[in-house]
Formats: sequence, C-alpha cells, structure tokens
Amino acid sequence: MSISDHFSLPYIGMKDGFHRYTFSAGNDFFAAFPNSPVTDGFFEIAVDVDKRPGLSELTFDIRGHVAAICDRCLADIKLPAQGMYNILVKVGNDMSDDDEVIFIRDDQSHLDLAQIIYEFICVSLPLVNIYDCDNELPSVCNDEILNKLKQTSENTEEEQKNGSIWDSLKNLNTDI
Repeated sequence: MSISDHFSLPYIGMKDGFHRYTFSAGNDFFAAFPNSPVTDGFFEIAVDVDKRPGLSELTFDIRGHVAAICDRCLADIKLPAQGMYNILVKVGNDMSDDDEVIFIRDDQSHLDLAQIIYEFICVSLPLVNIYDCDNELPSVCNDEILNKLKQTSENTEEEQKNGSIWDSLKNLNTDI
C-alpha cells in the first residue's frame, strides 16, 4: 500500500457540510519523499473539510516534532513544529497558477493529500533549531556547551565596556 493511499480523502460522494479527518505522519511517510529535510519525526494532522457545491475549503492543523541537533548546545532534541494552512478545492478541469486552489476532475474519486501534507510540514519547520528546553525533565541541553557560550558572551561584554582597540583611532586629527 502506497503513501498516497493512506493520505487520501474520499472526495466524490462526500456530503456537503463539515467533515474532519486525522492522519499521522512518521518516518515511513518522510522516507517516501527523496531528499526530505526530515528523516526522523512524527506529526499529527487534522484536516477539516467544509464541502460546498463546486468549492471546498480544507484547513490543515499540523502538530508534531522532528529529531534535530540543537543549534545552541548541539544536543539531540525533538524540535516541535506546528502550523495551520488553508487551501481551496474546486471541481472542474480548469487549471490555475494559484497555490491555494487545487482543481480536481469530475471523475476523480479521491483527493491525494500526501504531497500537500509533506509541503506543509516542511514549511512548518523552524529556521533555527532551538527551543525553550529549560522546563524539560530531564534536561536535554548540553550544559558544558551552554557554560562556554555564557563565558564567551561575558568576555565580549567586558571588552565592550573597556573599550576596543579602535577607540584610540577616534582621537586622530583627520584634517589635513
């Protein structure tokens, strides 16, 4: 069974109104996409469908985590990621360049959401791999690295207070 089979909605035959579908995406899901930035992670996806004649609105609520290396202390962390996204689905053969509108054919019975969910998860990933891990027990932070960073920042502050080597150049007479 392919990934597309697990992440598809039975669109034709769905009654008008509000519907909710839930999906889970784990390591097998991300392995189906070559060059994925996520190799180890788990996400829960809730898809709310507001189906109306000719047009449907899909709302994706994505919540989960990815395994990453902390950019601050180099510890292995479970980096939380979440996002809310909307797309419109129209029935017909029209094509549009709009990223927020998907067209499906009249004879298409299912709507494959695998690629859409994958892209939304990738967009949900933070640019910097850090989070507030101070409240976690046991602490995942590498205290040795954090202490070194603290010492370095204190040294930099002291140098700024004492003045830099360039301060003496400010007193030079540049009038010729």
